[in-house]
Amino acid sequence: MTFFRRAATASMLGLLLGLPSVAQAQRDDSYTWKFGLDFGSMIFSTHTQPSSAIPSAGAHILVMAKRSGLMVGVTEGFGSDETSAGGLILFNDIRRYQAVLMAFPIKGAIEPYFGVGGGLLQAVNPRVDPVVQDPVDRAELQSAADSASTSGFMTGLVGVQGRWKGLSIFAQYQLGSAPNDDKLLASVLHSFHAGLRFSLGSAREGTKAGGY
Repeated sequence: MTFFRRAATASMLGLLLGLPSVAQAQRDDSYTWKFGLDFGSMIFSTHTQPSSAIPSAGAHILVMAKRSGLMVGVTEGFGSDETSAGGLILFNDIRRYQAVLMAFPIKGAIEPYFGVGGGLLQAVNPRVDPVVQDPVDRAELQSAADSASTSGFMTGLVGVQGRWKGLSIFAQYQLGSAPNDDKLLASVLHSFHAGLRFSLGSAREGTKAGGY
């Protein structure tokens, strides 16, 4: 958690102190809504299995302000018979719900960006391995698995994008903090994604994108 607090502090200082002059002008996509789709991979581990990479895809809404924005989205990682809790609990997918404060400090043909935020990480629909036959044991394990399937996290991301009219093409890396030891998932979550963002128009009623 200390890493993410420091990252958030550094991000805010970067916004407040000495951005280049090119970043001082309002962007032409300020005060707009954007819808994004992305594809890539998630790298995770559990207390039973080492780091594994699974394909993933997601969707998000990005609400732009002047040179920053708020991204809210969900990402699904598609696994198969992943194990945890000593191999007695199985699950397939990993689902990430998140809200991230974004900063776009430089306007240009190729633009770096970064963000900090948090959300919920879920091992979707955990189930007890069929090897456990006793109904009482299965019920207890299922209850414990359901309680341990979801955890909160903090996150930081960095990316780069190119924009053409209302379309953005981007690639980004994201790091999520590790769950508590009593959860099904363990260790930090790495993700690599690339995708497209489409402009949905102005986010300010009666104001054109770009503002004043």
